[in-house]
Amino acid sequence: MKKLLLLLTVFASTVSYAQIKWHNPIGSGAEVHGQGWAELRHSYLRLPAHAEGKASDAVWSLSKHSAGLSLVFRSNAREIIVRYQVTGSYNMFHMPSTGVSGVDMYATDADGRERWCAPHFPVSFADTIRYHYDNITYFTNPEQGYEYHLYLPLYNGVKWMEIGVPTDARFQFLPVTDEKPIVVYGTSIAHGACASRPGLAWTNIVERRTSRPIVNLGFSGSGKLEPEMFDLLSEIGASMYVIDCMANMDNLSNLIVERITHGVHRLRQSSQAPILLVEHAGYTGESTNEHRSSYRAVNEQLRKAYGQLQAEGVANLHYMSSEEIGLDQESQVESVHPNDHGMRLHADAHVKQIVKILH
Repeated sequence: MKKLLLLLTVFASTVSYAQIKWHNPIGSGAEVHGQGWAELRHSYLRLPAHAEGKASDAVWSLSKHSAGLSLVFRSNAREIIVRYQVTGSYNMFHMPSTGVSGVDMYATDADGRERWCAPHFPVSFADTIRYHYDNITYFTNPEQGYEYHLYLPLYNGVKWMEIGVPTDARFQFLPVTDEKPIVVYGTSIAHGACASRPGLAWTNIVERRTSRPIVNLGFSGSGKLEPEMFDLLSEIGASMYVIDCMANMDNLSNLIVERITHGVHRLRQSSQAPILLVEHAGYTGESTNEHRSSYRAVNEQLRKAYGQLQAEGVANLHYMSSEEIGLDQESQVESVHPNDHGMRLHADAHVKQIVKILH
């Protein structure tokens, strides 16, 4: 009897597996969303090959993380399985595996309503990571299904990925829009630290709330305003640039005015798109540690650069203060990186500015 039950179990799992059709985005020619260069669309990378040797070694390495990248597809499947492998460690001391290495899926129904998709618990972080979405209910037009937006890991590279749906379900990858993106150049906070899952990184929240494509060029510890980075930014036909690097300029405050003014002028050589300069959001630990107020010095230098550029008559230049971001004492993990609540505050402030500037 035990042997019979074992055989039946193996047979059932084999049948279930055989009924799933696997789709490899890169192998099928699908386009990855959220990249600034068209040549990258069949990869999980954030910088093009010609950036190697131009960007710093740290930036080049971090550009292989899939922060801000996503896959978009339409399906009416009641079961969706995502399996993949990543290039690095699954988590960090202050950021969970679900944020560092996980994926995150949102659906848009036939009425345009956004729905977050909860995976089966627990997620499998084995050698091959596996997210299983089952018993999906289509509340509007089940035959048409939903448009799905699958955000990729924030702090890891993707080696390979497959999306599986039942063989009788509809499935189609959707191409990248022709709309010009909002380009965000920043630090670990733009990179995604420390969101608990990719969809809660502030750039991804902004993307959903504004319905505008976002290119995430946040590089942990490495948003240092180098001239070479502005050369790369100028290659992207953007609808808007967000420059949010002050959190990495604490030890380079004497270079802020020089690098910001150079960078803005470099962008203006190729684009008249709005440029938003963003202050350091602050350290919430400053209420009990006076050294945590050091960020105010870099913001003073940024305001100086902004005033200089205004005096020069640079048009369509905008500014966001730390007060507008409005972090509170519940908004950071370790008085440096935002938690999910902090990410929401960052997103709220950016959405308000983006709507005002672009509309």
